[in-house]
Amino acid sequence: MSEKLMTHRALVLLADGCEETEAVTTIDLLTRAGIEVISASITENREVACSRGVTILAQKTFSQVKDADFTVTILPGGLKGAENFRDSPAVIEKLKTAHQKGHLIAAICASPAMVLQYHNLLPDAEMTGYPTTKSHFRYWQSERVYFDPKYRVITSQGPATSIDFALKIVAVLKGDDKAAEVAEQLVLPEGIYNYKK
Repeated sequence: MSEKLMTHRALVLLADGCEETEAVTTIDLLTRAGIEVISASITENREVACSRGVTILAQKTFSQVKDADFTVTILPGGLKGAENFRDSPAVIEKLKTAHQKGHLIAAICASPAMVLQYHNLLPDAEMTGYPTTKSHFRYWQSERVYFDPKYRVITSQGPATSIDFALKIVAVLKGDDKAAEVAEQLVLPEGIYNYKK
């Protein structure tokens, strides 16, 4: 079965201190694209206190879904949230397993540096992240969003690149036409790639 035809499932991990714009924008756009999205708190408390004080109620706890397969595992940023992902052995194990299975990993803002680079999970992958974290990367890319197809990792820079990030996930999983369809609903500002041919 072609990857474009299979049912895609996305796991959006949530931790106290994660960046709410990055989390909610990604959840929303992937849902618009017809991707099944599961949000999961990495603690046993489904109420997640985000970086600017917004509370998100996760659908699940990570312990309920950690053994399930997902097409993509997604880490929003936010410094404290990224630190909480970094310090969770279960999250790191999930990312390692996902990578070994050839599943997509996506991280934005502080998470590429604080999680992926800190644990040396994809040491040769080209990535981007929050601009002040550039020194943490061996192979830095300055784009708003960057996909390294060899290592199957998507990274992005911050809250204002959340739309770019989510659309790139859609494009990689379901193709440019689906990303363009979602983009058309959004009234995008100049500078955000809309995937139209």
